[in-house]
Amino acid sequence: MKKSKSKPKTKSKPHTVPAKVHAVPKTKTRNGTIQTIREVFGYLRRYRDQVFVIKIDDSLMDLPLFPLLIRDIVLLHQTGIRIVLVPGAKHSIDTVLQRYSTKTRTVGGVRVTTPEAMPLVKLGASNVSNVLLSLLAENETHGVVGNWVRARAIGVRDGLDYKQTGQVEKVNAALMKGSLDDNLIPIVPNVGWSAIGKDYNLNSGELAVAVAEALGATKLFFVGRDSGIPVVAKAPFAEPAEIQSGVFSNLDREEGGALLKNYPKALEVPARELLSLALKALDGGVQRVHVVNGGRDGVLLQEVFSSAGQGTMLYVNAYDHIHPARTSDIPEILRIMQPYVDEGVLIQRNAEDFSRDLEHYSVYKVDDVLHGCGALTPYGKSTAELSALVVDPAYAGRGTGGKIVEYLLQRARKAGMKKVFLLTTRSSDFFMRLGFNEVPVSTLPPERRKTFNEKRNSRVLATGV
Repeated sequence: MKKSKSKPKTKSKPHTVPAKVHAVPKTKTRNGTIQTIREVFGYLRRYRDQVFVIKIDDSLMDLPLFPLLIRDIVLLHQTGIRIVLVPGAKHSIDTVLQRYSTKTRTVGGVRVTTPEAMPLVKLGASNVSNVLLSLLAENETHGVVGNWVRARAIGVRDGLDYKQTGQVEKVNAALMKGSLDDNLIPIVPNVGWSAIGKDYNLNSGELAVAVAEALGATKLFFVGRDSGIPVVAKAPFAEPAEIQSGVFSNLDREEGGALLKNYPKALEVPARELLSLALKALDGGVQRVHVVNGGRDGVLLQEVFSSAGQGTMLYVNAYDHIHPARTSDIPEILRIMQPYVDEGVLIQRNAEDFSRDLEHYSVYKVDDVLHGCGALTPYGKSTAELSALVVDPAYAGRGTGGKIVEYLLQRARKAGMKKVFLLTTRSSDFFMRLGFNEVPVSTLPPERRKTFNEKRNSRVLATGV
């Protein structure tokens, strides 16, 4: 978390905007469309020449919308995003094994690949790669399947020999980047070879993580049948909107680890595996991991070009999205406040007002899209006011307001504050859930008491830090 550079002031001009998370105002469809267009242009600029690794569940190939999914991947490629595909092949391999009456064992989710089964495993993997190559060609885009992965045997575990089931030893990132430089889409099948040319069956999820780490990918996508990481309602960080939707909208590294540690039985095995893989990728330097349902039309485009998205996004730190406001943030702060100003909930403020008090503001941004803001104004050396807490209606219900409050309380604590207070007319319940309690108006600092608007009859809430 970035340290605040603001210094406590004894005579700081008080904010007249009460701190509150307001009811979502009605917004015009035209304004929403314009903001969406702005977001898309921002993402196009941000992600050009960045590497996205996309792991695709081969069971999606049975769906009628699968060709549209590949077309969307081609669209991403055509915008200048460097795409790498890692197709899963379990469904296809099972089909080939059944066709040739060959059985394999699966222990702990890992297939024991016998020498007799290995040629069929390669056939199943090849079938998936060929489907992808064909669909890419239909969209006038070239893919390439290469021998980029060196593997080694899993060996014997707990007395069981996994035969030709292997694990990734090394990804030849330099060779793969050469294909990307040639404007090709590399396809990385779940088969690797040892230094002496022996082939091994690899777990495609672990392979995708290894490829993403080796290439320094900006994003890793797990595109399958799951809509995201299923929500665990008992988890303290589960938001009401997430509980209603059934999946987590976003999780930071700490929250993901807490799910695996504290609620191991609340998630089914596939969800636990996806979560474990995502956390491993984050630890390996991947910036974002997304779990999305590939059966939904346009899911990848929405996940890439909108900060709302449809699946679960995992990232490293809860406060990665929050930082002190900069001058360049002022137009967006004015934008998200305007609907509340139009309804008479907030007073009109201009860019000059924000420029004067900018050091007190913090903003919540996802991929340069502003979701919310809040201010922390010091009064003396031990007290501060939390004010101007506003969340863009488009992203309400995702816990943004709570995260901004927690961040500002941390800033207050680091600055040596002992108490934080706020004024609110509508959101007492929200702040009380975060640990604030109602206090008399007489407890306000003298400077703030002089500017207290009796007509608004705001409640005063406070908490120790």
